[in-house]
Amino acid sequence: MSLEAQYRAVYQLLYKRWIRDAWGQAKFERFDGLDDAENAQIHALDLARLEAVVRLHANDIGNNWYNPRFPASWIALQVALDCDQAELTKRLTNSDEFELRENDDADGRALAAWVQKLADSKPRKPPNQPKPQPPLQRAPWLPELLRYERLIRGHWPDANNPRLETFEWDVGGLIDALLDKQLFPVDEKPAPLHTLLHRDHVGVTEIALSPDQARVMGKLLSRKSTKDEPAKLVAKCRRVLNQLKT
Repeated sequence: MSLEAQYRAVYQLLYKRWIRDAWGQAKFERFDGLDDAENAQIHALDLARLEAVVRLHANDIGNNWYNPRFPASWIALQVALDCDQAELTKRLTNSDEFELRENDDADGRALAAWVQKLADSKPRKPPNQPKPQPPLQRAPWLPELLRYERLIRGHWPDANNPRLETFEWDVGGLIDALLDKQLFPVDEKPAPLHTLLHRDHVGVTEIALSPDQARVMGKLLSRKSTKDEPAKLVAKCRRVLNQLKT
């Protein structure tokens, strides 16, 4: 069996639930790139052992990859979707969005695409059944929370540095509730948060701004005129920028 064919078959069995289920039910006859003898080797695998390996692997991905990088979002997803870590990982890796990852999804782009898909999801009502609730109905703030966690880890969509970011939700408070207080915010109301982010060799510096400060900072960063702004406020924002650059 060629190395490429082995990898492709093992990858699908480890990550793609619909293929694994179909294979276990004898509804998936052949993996691409395998001849009859190679295909027989794959079908000799014990399904129960495979499922145990899949769960161990899924927990390993959660514990050692996503949870250290985006802890609040990872915890919130488990609560919002009412599943454990292994199940959450299996749902993510089974998705089309998981194929967007680069370098094992170190920057969380695949996770972010999947979370946004969940946020946009509008389940159809089955005949004679109650209307199902959207997956993230209890956590409409999750896409913003993950965007914040990605930014403070330095995963930015462009080269702008420093950068002004505005969040629809108090993402700092959400992280505090999830990680420190171990509470899941179920009645959180939108509360805009403005923050200035600066990235250097040490990491990312974050400075919270008032709405007025954010307005002036936005003009300074985009090199727009600040003649109509209070001089003291402009001077304060300039000092902040100068301190970041030194």
